[in-house]
Amino acid sequence: MISAEEYLSNLDEKSVWVFTKQQVSSFDEIIRVTNFFENIPDRENTNIEQYFIEHHMEYGIETNRHRTLVIPQFFGLITKTPFYQRGGQYNKEKPTAVYDKLKTINPMLNLYEYNKIITEQVLKFKIHAIIDTANNNEDYNILPVIFIYKVLKELQSKYNINNISLAHLYTYIMTCKEYSQWEQAVEYIRTNSPVSEYFTHYRDYSRIVSLIRNNTKLFNITSSEISINPVFDNYFYQNFMQKYDIEELNEILLRDVDYSYFLYNIQDFNINLIDIPPQETNTEENMIIQEKEIIESEESDEEKDDNYIDKIDNINEYNVNPDVAVGASEIAPAQYNEASISRKYRRNPLLGKIAIQNAYYACENNHEHITFKSAKTQKNFMEAHHLVPVKYQQQIWQEYNINVDCVENIVSLCPTCHRAFHNGTKEVKAQLIENIYNQIVPRYKSIGFDITLEEIKRLYKL
Repeated sequence: MISAEEYLSNLDEKSVWVFTKQQVSSFDEIIRVTNFFENIPDRENTNIEQYFIEHHMEYGIETNRHRTLVIPQFFGLITKTPFYQRGGQYNKEKPTAVYDKLKTINPMLNLYEYNKIITEQVLKFKIHAIIDTANNNEDYNILPVIFIYKVLKELQSKYNINNISLAHLYTYIMTCKEYSQWEQAVEYIRTNSPVSEYFTHYRDYSRIVSLIRNNTKLFNITSSEISINPVFDNYFYQNFMQKYDIEELNEILLRDVDYSYFLYNIQDFNINLIDIPPQETNTEENMIIQEKEIIESEESDEEKDDNYIDKIDNINEYNVNPDVAVGASEIAPAQYNEASISRKYRRNPLLGKIAIQNAYYACENNHEHITFKSAKTQKNFMEAHHLVPVKYQQQIWQEYNINVDCVENIVSLCPTCHRAFHNGTKEVKAQLIENIYNQIVPRYKSIGFDITLEEIKRLYKL
């Protein structure tokens, strides 16, 4: 670990976590803006900017600037493709599954459930997230609420430090780029290291603290200090921090497309950091640390589990902007410790959905194969299969610089053909692989993936 002095010397005016320059509105206004967006007629062919100017008052929206749509995008209520580039894409964007869920809850009748969704979205905030036109935080991959809590909790539990100055918060926490830096931040603050000369600028420039303060009560924040709110401390620690493997979660969300699925779909955190938490019980059962989960991930070596398939089927076609899949093959898969108790092979259901959409809900092994209608989509029920299995993602990345969890490597199959890939004889598998490979070679070539048919067969031990 470098010294605090060296760390400070590497900071500049733009090192702090930064939120979009747009005003952080109340959540009620965010909903109004999203309602407005959803009701724009013929959105793909409408001048969004002009329509916003002419009709914003009809929805009780004070500003006439369509750029305020960035805020519901940041909160995961409207898609944003690509994440980090300036507008011009609003005609192609769509409301998300999170917004659909919010619409089903009347806050006047069930405010607690409504605030659980808001809390979930706040916990999903990522730096760098949604839009950063100046690329101030381009290399920053932090879930800020979770990261701040992690550092403060460590200071509290190990060193009996319950409050830290905002100067230390901005200097040593809100300049971190990766989750792994939390120990470094703890050490600098524990030893009362000097604060950055840019502190005042960070405080005025960042806007992250006000966003967190306005949308969660997890922290007590004064004009000079921050601490964990004791009312929510144990509740959050036991029901979130112990439940999920936060470090691996941060690794999983490095790809835009993986973060898209995470942000735009309900993850069922079942946490409310706005209303007073339920009465805690100190039973022995509640004190047992649960086996940590990885959010929206799979553990099977082969794609035999139905969970991934169900998640794909549950994605509403209306909420999907297929452009989010562009470039998914180019980002390295997360690196996992070989000594881990279990190896987990990540598959993003959103990519599976887009692959099935691209195939028009038909079986790519044989378009004439008949299947049943899905109750969720009212379309032919299809299953997504990675021709090059995801269990080989590290090997393929090392050899080809290709992340195999990409649309180009995923095929739409009827349930019978999919089962044949996993349960058929060697002769059946070999014929299936050859049929599919010959069809998708152009896809592979489009991303520079030069794997041969024989190499794929060897992966299947054929």
